[in-house]
Parts: sequence; C-alpha cells; structure tokens
Amino acid sequence: MKTLILLCLSISIAISQTLDDYIKIALENNQELRAYKLQVEAADRKIKQVSTPSDPMLMLGIINLPTNFSFTADMMTMKEIGISQMLMYPEKYSLMGKMAEKDYEIAKEIYESKRLELIASVKMLYFEIYYMTRAIEITRRSIDLLRDFVKIASTRFATGQGIQQDVLKAQVELSKMIDELVKMETERKDMIARFNALLYRKPMDSVYVPDEMRFVEFTKGFDEIEKLAFENNPMLIAMGKMVEKDRVMNRLARKELIPDFEVKFSYGVRSAIDPSGMKALDMLSLSVGMNLPVFFWRKQNLKIQETEISISQSEAKYLAMKNEISKMIQETLNKIEKNVRLIDLYKNGLIPQATQNLNIGLVGYQVGKIDFMTLVDNFMSLYNYQIQYEKIFSDYHSKLAELEMITGTRLF
Repeated sequence: MKTLILLCLSISIAISQTLDDYIKIALENNQELRAYKLQVEAADRKIKQVSTPSDPMLMLGIINLPTNFSFTADMMTMKEIGISQMLMYPEKYSLMGKMAEKDYEIAKEIYESKRLELIASVKMLYFEIYYMTRAIEITRRSIDLLRDFVKIASTRFATGQGIQQDVLKAQVELSKMIDELVKMETERKDMIARFNALLYRKPMDSVYVPDEMRFVEFTKGFDEIEKLAFENNPMLIAMGKMVEKDRVMNRLARKELIPDFEVKFSYGVRSAIDPSGMKALDMLSLSVGMNLPVFFWRKQNLKIQETEISISQSEAKYLAMKNEISKMIQETLNKIEKNVRLIDLYKNGLIPQATQNLNIGLVGYQVGKIDFMTLVDNFMSLYNYQIQYEKIFSDYHSKLAELEMITGTRLF
C-alpha cells in the first residue's frame, strides 16, 4: 500500500511539471550556468581592487654600520624605519576601474547569453521528446491497425477470396513497423537522458509531455525581430561593451605618458654621542621619485597605436556580429514560415485526404475492388504524413525557441 501511494505521488509530481517548471529546474541546477554566474561575481569583486593604489612598503634597516658592529662609534650610524608608496596620476585609477567595470558588464552579458542558450536547449529538446512521444503513439496505433489488416487478409485467404502473398505482405509491414517502434522508444530514452542532463537530474527520471500541444501563433516580421535582437542580444551587447573597454584602454594608454611617483619617508635613530657629549639627533628623510618615459616612441606611443587597432578590431567584430544576427533571423524566419505552411498542408490537406483514401481503400479491399498492395500503400501514406506532421510541428516550436535565444526576448 505504501509503495502504491509513493508511486501515485511520483506520477502526480511528474504530471504537474510543465515546460516552464523544467526550465526553472535547469536554471537552478545546471552547474555550467552556475560557473558563469560565479564568474560575474568574481569580476564584480575586481573593480575596487584595480582602482585602489598598491600597498605601501614598510622599510626597516641599518645605515652606515661600522665593521665592528658598534652603533655608537660613528655619528652616521642609524637604525632606520620608513615607508614608501607608489602613486599614479589619479585618472589612471579611474580608468583602470572603468576597464574592470566593462569586464564585469561583459561577464554579465555572457552569463545572460548562456542562460538563454540553456533555456533554448531545454525547449528544443522538450519539443523533440514531444515529437518522439507522439510518433511512438501513432506507431502503436498503426501497429494495432496493421494487425487488423493481417486478420482481414488471413480471413480472405482462408475463405478463398484472397491470396497468401497479401498475408505475407501484411506480416512483413507489421514486423518493419514493430522494428521502427523499438528504435523510436530507444531514441526517446536517449532524448530523455540528454534532457535530464541539462537539468542535472538522473538520466532516466520521467519527463512529462502533454498528449497534445497547443500551436503557438507567430506573427512578428523581420524588422521587429531584428530590432529586438539588436537591443537585447547578450553577445551583441557584450561586443559593444568590448568596444567601450578598448576605448577606455586607449585613454589609459595615453595617460601612460604621465610619470608615476614613488614617495618615501623614513626616520633614522642615532645612538652615537657627539663631541659636546650630547646624543646625536635622529634623522628624517623624505624623497620623491618618478619614472621617466624616455622611450615613449618605442613603448607608450606604440601602446596607443595598439589600442587604436584594438578599437577598430572590436568595432569590426561588432558590425560582423550584427550582420550575422540579421542573417540568422532571416534564415530562422524562413524556416518558421515554411513550417507554418506545411503544418496547414498536412493538417488540413494531406492527412484528411490520406485518411479518406485509407477508409475507402479498406472498404474496397473487403469487397474485392482494390488489391491489398494499394491498401497497404494508402495505410503507409497516412502513417508517414502523421509522423511528418508531428516532426514539422515540433520543429516549428524549436525554431521559435531558437529565435528567442537570438533576440534575447521571450516570444512564447
């Protein structure tokens, strides 16, 4: 009884899971996506690091110690403690912080791109499982119908109205369809294993798909979709951030012509006694040093040129990506339009016609007006049309999911 209750409970849980539920599970559990999210957090922690001056240096030392190691023999012998600090031109810190901010923004967009990619993968694989589930159901019904054909052919042969070849033909087609069913069931198990891998669940955990899926109408045109993609596609946004980062890097390269400074301060303690019998006064030291960009034509100027080239390169990549996105949108819309037309053709034309032909053929065969081969051909035509319809229906919704990934916008 307890086992039965647990089984019913597990079935209830499985049935309650919708596509949105599976997407939520994937977003929560997928470790590859989590790695990208952690990368964003790490990039966020870096912003303040790079815009903060380097740590000061503490110095401890002995100056002018005689070889007899006496601290009182020489007036210039000192125990020294000091501190030094490297300082850059203030705008350099600001620019370094802005570069780190751009890295953070790029990491966020890459994470968003991976998130959309995961959602699209879950949807597309879900639709494939739906297709395969429907194909298996159709195949099972067709097998039952073909068994009826075998009985009809056997009855006609037994009464002398048919030929043995019809019985053998029906049995061969039945065996072929059973073989196809076994392949479909195996393929569905493989799909479920891949689907559960995205969700980080056990490979053979059950996946619920509805008996019949609602057709999602899509009416947006190319210009509207392209505008959405240019505004929301994460990888395109990331590429735009890369252009901005390279421009900041160019500004920083120009500031490298301004010297950096090192400030040192030290306090020297003397133990020697001066000629008047007084303890020698302690010493203070202060110095400022700077680097001199004397090789600017070989270093800083070339760095500026390098960053200018990087800007042009990033801008070219940005425009190339926009062009690629436009191409992908058009190709996807073409496939969506084709699938819409085929769905209508199969649903309202080929399948009803094939069903009618099969029904007429079945009556005709029973009264001896058509041969068995024609009946089987009509049956196989209907079967293939039904399978193909489910494939096109699934592919149509998969292309919508692909379009969502390109535009960065939920479309259904």
